[in-house]
Amino acid sequence: MSFTFSLLPSVLLTYIGQAAYLRKHTDMRVTDIPNVFFNSIPSSLFWPTFVLALITSVIGSQAMISCAFATMSHLQALNCFPRVKILRTSRRYSGQLYIPEVNIFLCIAACVVTISFRTTGFIAKAHEICVVLVMVITTLLMTIVMLLVWKVNIWWIAIFFIVYISTESIYTAAVLYKFAHGPYVPVAMSAVLMLIMIVWHYVHVKRYKYELEHIVSRDEVKDLLERRDLKRVPGLGLFYTELVQGIPPIFPHLIEKIPTIHSVIVFITVKRLPIPYVDVSERFLFRQVEPKEFMVFCCVARYGYRDKLEMANDFVKVLVEYLQYYVRDLNLYGVGDEPLKIIFHSARVDSFTWERKPSGHVIYAEEMLTPAQSFSELTMHPVSMSSRLAHFQVGEMNLEEMLKIEEDQKIIQREVDNGVVYIIEESEVVAKPHSNLLKKIIVNYIYSFLRKNSRNGEKMLSIPRGKLLKVGITYEI
Repeated sequence: MSFTFSLLPSVLLTYIGQAAYLRKHTDMRVTDIPNVFFNSIPSSLFWPTFVLALITSVIGSQAMISCAFATMSHLQALNCFPRVKILRTSRRYSGQLYIPEVNIFLCIAACVVTISFRTTGFIAKAHEICVVLVMVITTLLMTIVMLLVWKVNIWWIAIFFIVYISTESIYTAAVLYKFAHGPYVPVAMSAVLMLIMIVWHYVHVKRYKYELEHIVSRDEVKDLLERRDLKRVPGLGLFYTELVQGIPPIFPHLIEKIPTIHSVIVFITVKRLPIPYVDVSERFLFRQVEPKEFMVFCCVARYGYRDKLEMANDFVKVLVEYLQYYVRDLNLYGVGDEPLKIIFHSARVDSFTWERKPSGHVIYAEEMLTPAQSFSELTMHPVSMSSRLAHFQVGEMNLEEMLKIEEDQKIIQREVDNGVVYIIEESEVVAKPHSNLLKKIIVNYIYSFLRKNSRNGEKMLSIPRGKLLKVGITYEI
């Protein structure tokens, strides 16, 4: 609405006015033509218009900066760019954010371009190709949307495409004709950014596929945990991984090199969700790895884009609290020959599912007992408690099961008191020996340089160095 009824008429009137001024003053010198806009303004309105033009330039610059922040945020979500620090500035709008690294880069780039080229004419020519290419890309994307999404008649699509692309091709040719006088600057910057995006995404996808193909199966985990030479040391080991499901290949690698693990192990995956906040009671999703007596758990920690990651000690306190709730709920509602099946709304995660074979009934995560509700609190509402017990088909609770819950919770708390160690995978990705030269350059040099100069995981997670353990592994892709 604002574009159609405000911006478009204003721009048309401005261009029509400049054209009328040029037709009236045919004897104008060639050097005065670039300033025809200000020459056509009445002298009494010159300074107000000049101030308005400056304000407009500031608004345009701010729009470009905001667009750069938003683009970088999307690239982070798609794993197409090295890690950067993203600060959310609004509780209501997810698109309002600030990225210090991008802001510094834009500042340096603006200073370099201004000092190098000095004149605004050169910068204006560099800006022209950006505007024209945006128009061309928009036309191409709109054609695809009309064809695949809206399913418009093919003849209307052809007319739309021919009319717009023919006009924009003329503009593009005119801009490319002056390519060496300014337009090459944004094209060169875009090429560098595209190279970074392609390299980072390519290697990230290859690495993730490698980890998925080498996920440790349940039988392999059981064999690892039942090894006779495996020693259990006191303490809680928090193993950070990017895999939402399954045990990462770094775990058997660690046991093979050092056959020692902590008494309680939790594999943690931190995920950001496209919502402002995630309530603490809904933050953690747990699954216990068989056999249960080895106290190995998988956990997904979900955060909203406005949620701040707690400091390491505070994170452990909350994690352990809800892990104990999970141990209690697992014994209360997941015991027996017919365990429950859980499906999460955000994504189907097979490693976080259990089947109930007789009825095939599905229970969603939102329907599960809220972790903050203790068993004693439920007893205060006998109707609610009886309905839940009937719903879950759980038998009468005996003293032995209660003691088992209490014992498991004490074991977890005791190991936390013995000390917490944060284990992070320090993986190195290299190209296979028989790979071609281009792949070796991309993986071994460009990606390696980007990874070494991006934010490290322990800094993003605020992990103290004194309690950090990095486990090195090399992936050949």
